[in-house]
Amino acid sequence: MQIDLSNRVIVVTGGSEGIGAAIAKMAAAYGAKVAIFSRDEGQMQAVVDEIRLNQGCAIWAVADVSDSQQVADAFKKVVGEYGRVDGVVANAGINGVWAPIDELTPEEWRNTIDVNLTGTYLSIHHAVPLLRAGGGGSIVVVSSINGTRTFSNEGASAYASSKAGQYALGGGKGVGHRFD
Repeated sequence: MQIDLSNRVIVVTGGSEGIGAAIAKMAAAYGAKVAIFSRDEGQMQAVVDEIRLNQGCAIWAVADVSDSQQVADAFKKVVGEYGRVDGVVANAGINGVWAPIDELTPEEWRNTIDVNLTGTYLSIHHAVPLLRAGGGGSIVVVSSINGTRTFSNEGASAYASSKAGQYALGGGKGVGHRFD
């Protein structure tokens, strides 16, 4: 199967390391113009530099995905640079604190839910109007086995709940959505 993402604009949240960085690099290798969102400027710049070194096209924008205004501003930067958005990989997430539910503080719970679930919602919320304006596009939500079929990991209450919420938000089929 030949994958051709030439001139597609793909946003990857959490694109500064791990799975997100690998997705960003792969999308660029297949011809996409990539934009990565993260909180860490240095790590984002390193990923962008590697993509550019391999003749890819990439930019970054600082965005804490749990902050609606930062996400909106990051998307504005992408549209300002590339003119549109064709796809989003909602990948940003944290492990949070894993602890027995009675030891997990409300702040620890909230932080994990805010980044993993609310951050996914905000990424989709701000992307859909742009995808529609451009004639359509795709959204892929990256969840976890801890939110789709393994719920017995001790201490993973907030993490598993946030990942199960992502799975439901993404349609629950293990695939992304296309918005026309």
